[in-house]
Amino acid sequence: MNNLMSEQLLSDIQRFKKELLSEFSAINNYWLSTVLNDQGFLGEISAVGEAKADADKGIILTTRMLWYFSEAALYAPEPSLVAAAHKMYDFIAQHFIDQEHGGVFWSLDANGDVVNGRKQTYAQAFAVYALSAYYRLSRNMVALTSARSIYGFIEKHAYDSVHGGYFEAFDRDWGALDDIRLSEKDLPSAKTMNTHLHMLEAFTGLLQAERVAANVAAATNVENSLKRLLETYENNFIDYSNGHLKMFLSRDWTDESIELSYGHDIESSWLVWEALEVLAVPALTKRYQSQVETLFSTCFKEGIAKDGSALEVFDLESGKAIHERIWWVQAEAMVGYFNAWQMTADDKYWQAVLAVWHFIKEQVIDSAHGEWHWVAQCDQQAQQSFYKVGFWKGPYHNGRSLIELCRRIESLNK
Repeated sequence: MNNLMSEQLLSDIQRFKKELLSEFSAINNYWLSTVLNDQGFLGEISAVGEAKADADKGIILTTRMLWYFSEAALYAPEPSLVAAAHKMYDFIAQHFIDQEHGGVFWSLDANGDVVNGRKQTYAQAFAVYALSAYYRLSRNMVALTSARSIYGFIEKHAYDSVHGGYFEAFDRDWGALDDIRLSEKDLPSAKTMNTHLHMLEAFTGLLQAERVAANVAAATNVENSLKRLLETYENNFIDYSNGHLKMFLSRDWTDESIELSYGHDIESSWLVWEALEVLAVPALTKRYQSQVETLFSTCFKEGIAKDGSALEVFDLESGKAIHERIWWVQAEAMVGYFNAWQMTADDKYWQAVLAVWHFIKEQVIDSAHGEWHWVAQCDQQAQQSFYKVGFWKGPYHNGRSLIELCRRIESLNK
């Protein structure tokens, strides 16, 4: 932002940051004291804090924990956070990396033995993302070498040389797989926006790591992949007729989506902008800026509930938004609207950040059992039972939002 901020606004921002730092500390305490243990970490904890010691350990939770502890330690280099990052890296290196076929496994049992060896591109991307962050913290070259290797397997096996973009999944030795879906709720589409979104953040993270390592050749390769991914966003995912992203597509990019995702739209808006800032190519920034603005402006118009919270999904078949507020959407909305405020200096986006944060404090943060509820308390039903920690829920979305917002506030101060 290039406008002068009033004393009142500066005061509001600092109060906001103080609250963010308090929640950052609370999240750290929860994961360090409740999830990590002498044997490694718990694979699942219920909504009311009941540990499931025999739960499988999934690659998504595990890599998100490595990413979070690495980034948290980079932001606040406390010994406990650094030690947690080392612990998570050691577990991944010893148990999740496939030494025979490359890449990372999908899931292990509680003892660390392979349960499902499938190679989901989404999961490979998270491994690259996490290992890159860990390298920036530790300067462990073995970790960076692993990130490079997994990136290489993605480019070799998942990239579609005919139509562009990346395929969804493979079996353990990178062969064809009958069921390529990321989860049971997803469509069996050959290509998804969700996978490409997390590859975008992974390639951005790997590029940052390669620059720290001062490996020009490796950095150039990743830069080219990242530029190609941004072009894929422009040509295949953004629907300029409605300002949203297409979620599910065929191999030749035919749209198969049955819903719009406000959550992925607003998350994409700031992650695309972050990729452009890391690339630092003015021509590309100018080229893609309108895409970013389209995404966050559309979300602002359509994806905010009356109480200021962020909606997740619009169902195309029923023509209705699903009024169920999910924890990760609220977290990403805060960063997305803060980024929009920085880009436009429009106060409505700053007010949107504060409104979402107010909702999070009132409805999402679990003051009784720690961490954040999966679904806002006002949307929960008696029969619902979502875990607090599990395959799809780690400290990645909410923890990242707190770190990202604090860093952005500090950059404003500078």
